[in-house]
Amino acid sequence: MNAPTGRLSPAEVAPVVDAVAEIADHAFGLADAIATAVAETLADRAAPRRTDLAAVEPLVVPVLGDQRQPVQGAGFVAAPGVLQDAEWWLEWFARDADGRPQRLVTHSEPQAIGFYEYEHLPWFVVPRETGHRHVTGPYVDYLCTEEYTLTFTVPVLVDGRFCGVGGADVAVKNAEQALLPALRASGQRIAVVNSFGRILSSNSGRHLCGDLLDGIAFDDVPPDQRVADLPLAVVAVD
Repeated sequence: MNAPTGRLSPAEVAPVVDAVAEIADHAFGLADAIATAVAETLADRAAPRRTDLAAVEPLVVPVLGDQRQPVQGAGFVAAPGVLQDAEWWLEWFARDADGRPQRLVTHSEPQAIGFYEYEHLPWFVVPRETGHRHVTGPYVDYLCTEEYTLTFTVPVLVDGRFCGVGGADVAVKNAEQALLPALRASGQRIAVVNSFGRILSSNSGRHLCGDLLDGIAFDDVPPDQRVADLPLAVVAVD
């Protein structure tokens, strides 16, 4: 799909950018709280174990229990070798099919069938390599929901050492509900896209979540059409 060039007016862009930023602030607020709690715990342990991550659950479960907010999963993902009793570990919680918060069970042994090797995934790599927060998606989350998802992650650092990420998942269907009023209010056909031109949401029936727009040069998108420091922006569509 092609996207026309041209600058959008601030009046068209600002409400949508603000709506995306509100979702991001909510997700990153939880991710930051998790990262802070985990970093404080790891700093106090010479040889941390999985049981030392107990502070994560009480931060996450109350949020997941509130179905009025968009986060559907959250937790801490450890860098390989950080924990003494698990080379790889996700201290992660998500809503089940009935909307109840549940611990995510994954295969943490590399030899196991279905082992989830996360250290090469963008939501883990970018915070590790840059030291900054990141949003990955929209992508299909085959581990948890098999739905289009946005994953918001922040690095967990202890004395400058990368120990993993704190993160929160937002279902795209939840994000679209929050964005719909601002998108509908626009007099132009516009879409929220990531840095690869993949659509998160739009006000055009021809441009659906997951579609890839051709001709998007993210670095050339005007600053007022971008969402803070995130790889998300509002662009015009034909």
